[in-house]
Formats: sequence, structure tokens, C-alpha cells
Amino acid sequence: MLKHLNIYKIVTIAYLCLFSNIYFPQFNFDDQLENNKAYNEDIVDEVYGITIYESLNIGLSADSVRMENGYAVNNWKEDFYKSGQLLHKGYYIDGQLKVYKNYYPNGNMERDFKNIDGFRSKVSLYYSNGNTKSEVSYLNGSAILWIDYYDNGNMEFYEEFYKNILYHKEKKDFYDSGQIQSALVNTNKKKLNYSYNEYYTDGTNKIVGTMKYDMDYYDYYRTGTWVYYDSSGKETKHETYSDGKVIKTKKH
Repeated sequence: MLKHLNIYKIVTIAYLCLFSNIYFPQFNFDDQLENNKAYNEDIVDEVYGITIYESLNIGLSADSVRMENGYAVNNWKEDFYKSGQLLHKGYYIDGQLKVYKNYYPNGNMERDFKNIDGFRSKVSLYYSNGNTKSEVSYLNGSAILWIDYYDNGNMEFYEEFYKNILYHKEKKDFYDSGQIQSALVNTNKKKLNYSYNEYYTDGTNKIVGTMKYDMDYYDYYRTGTWVYYDSSGKETKHETYSDGKVIKTKKH
């Protein structure tokens, strides 16, 4: 009888551990963030900005909970730099962030995150000079629209997905001058066909072709004829593709 009870205890403990990992956040944010601590300016990453609150973000499938005195934080909470400048202001629900704003040491906003409802959320990120850095819209924690900007204000990158988050509506890259560099655009949603164009810095064609999205491999492959141009606009090469493989090449 004792042996069966011990086995039952082991199974019960294992079940509870599994249950807690699935249904409750895995980390106590108390271990990562000291409450009422003043922060140094080096908390701002040169590339990614202020990221220490991302694991608390409900809209991005948060895996941590912010605790104070043994309880999950609720309502508004602020954090500061050692200078006294505001670093973070967020609204917490059961220790996780619904909306929040972060700030650079100079007082300019670093990011503004909003959880619109249980499915949609969006964030705007900024350079320290105040210019917009990125704008991202999420659906169920996955980005469906992502726009990046150069610090001069020109668009750097544009990416938009259909709601299934599997394949693009369009994807574009830009030179820092604002001139488009490349574009992948859906031309037939049902057949998953795309046009692809690549450009020189003056806007003239560099490569023109077509692609198709493969639902089995979750990737794009080249189809049809691809035409290559030199910087003067002269055609230099034609390639013919079938199922992503070159079957014919013609050079000019």
C-alpha cells in the first residue's frame, strides 16, 4: 500500500509541475528586475533599445510575472533612471504588461506598446532623436505588419502578411535615400503567385522575375523567366526556372 501511495505522490507532483509550466508563467520577474531600483543609462541597448520589459508583455506571450512583496503587480507602475528621469510607465494586470511606454535618458520616448484586445496589439519604437524607428502590428503575438525606418525618417523595410501569418502580401526593402531596393508582391492570392523586382539606387531595374509560395515547405521559389539588367538598363541575362531550378540560361 505504501509503495502505491509513493508512486501516486510522484505522479501527482509530476502532473502539477507540468500543469504549472503550461498554464502559469515560467519565471518570476522579481529575479530579473529589482523593484524601486534606479537604473543606469547603459540599460539602453545600442540596437534593440530597452528590452527588459518584453518578457512581461501580454501581447507577446509573456512568460514572466512582476512581483512586489510576494504579490503580482497590478495597476500603474513607474521605473526611473538614477538621474530621476522616467524610464518606464506601464499598466500591469496580474504582474504582466497590457500597455506601457519606455523612455530614453534624454526624455524622448523609446517605445509605446498597446494591447488593443485579446488578439491584437501594436508597438511604435523611436530613435533617441525622436524619429520613428519601427511600427509593428501583432495578431495573436505574431507580427502581421512590420515597418522599419532609417534615422533620417525614410522607410527602410516594409513587410505585411495575410492573417494566417504564413505568406506575405508584400515585402519591400529601401535604400536610405528612400528609393526602393527590392519588392516581393502577391499577384494572385489563390495561386500564391508573386512578382519580384530588384532595383539600382537610381530606380532602374536590376532583376525582374516571378515567384511562388510553397505551402509544404513554407518558402518561396523562383518560376518562369528572370531577367537581369546592368546599371545602364541593358539586359545581360535571362534565366528560366521550373519548380525553383534553372532549366535554361541565355546571356546577352
